[in-house]
Amino acid sequence: MKQRIRNLLHATPFRPFTIHMADGKTYLVDHPDFVLAAPDLPNIHIEEPNGTLHTLSALLVTSVEVAGAPA
Repeated sequence: MKQRIRNLLHATPFRPFTIHMADGKTYLVDHPDFVLAAPDLPNIHIEEPNGTLHTLSALLVTSVEVAGAPA
């Protein structure tokens, strides 16, 4: 799943997407500059526009939904 997120972050053109977690929380990624998903780190880091930082375990990501993608 982490590789899929990395691919979406580098897609041209970039399309916003939502990360769904095992606990039911969701995180909107509306710009790739606010996400760190390095291949050698076990977590995904997302910074919100207000400065809040979320550290997500890549193992707990259940799905990724691309905005505007067919269901």
